[in-house]
Amino acid sequence: MTSIEIVGLIAIILISVFSLIGIIVSIPLFKVLIRLKQTAEKINNSLMPITEELNVTVKKLNEEIENIGQLTKSAGSIVEQLEKVIKLARILISSPIIKIISTTAGFVNAMTKDFKKNDDLNNNKGA
Repeated sequence: MTSIEIVGLIAIILISVFSLIGIIVSIPLFKVLIRLKQTAEKINNSLMPITEELNVTVKKLNEEIENIGQLTKSAGSIVEQLEKVIKLARILISSPIIKIISTTAGFVNAMTKDFKKNDDLNNNKGA
């Protein structure tokens, strides 16, 4: 055998050994890849219903938030109307009361002055 044949034979043996090692290593690696694929499919299948439920929940939450916003606007409107009614009631009630009080005060003041004049006249006649 020549040296080239020996080198070729060694190369063939080394290539065969490396190929055999590659095959031995690739079989468990292939099994791991298959398990990863199956796991990814299971996760995908279980995540789809959860994602759909989450979507429905978010929609319901948005509707409730919108309802709360409408209730807040309604409450604000009611408060504004109530403030207007209170202002109107103050105007309607306080204006006549002020007039009655001022008229009564004026009447009492006039009566007091009249009583003083009558007392003064009676005191002057009697003296």
